[in-house]
Amino acid sequence: MKTDNVTNPTNTERTTLEGGSKEALNKKTSVQFLLSTTLGVLTIILAAASAYYGLIRF
Repeated sequence: MKTDNVTNPTNTERTTLEGGSKEALNKKTSVQFLLSTTLGVLTIILAAASAYYGLIRF
């Protein structure tokens, strides 16, 4: 039994539609991760500072 290595055109089209090449998609994903992590850390710091100064109670 022999199989041929054929690129699946559906996967290629999907990658192109979602954001271009693999490298571009990886960069976009890393930027999104950095942004969401930064916003999460800032939210935690803001909540901790607010609780420390008595603006909110947990």
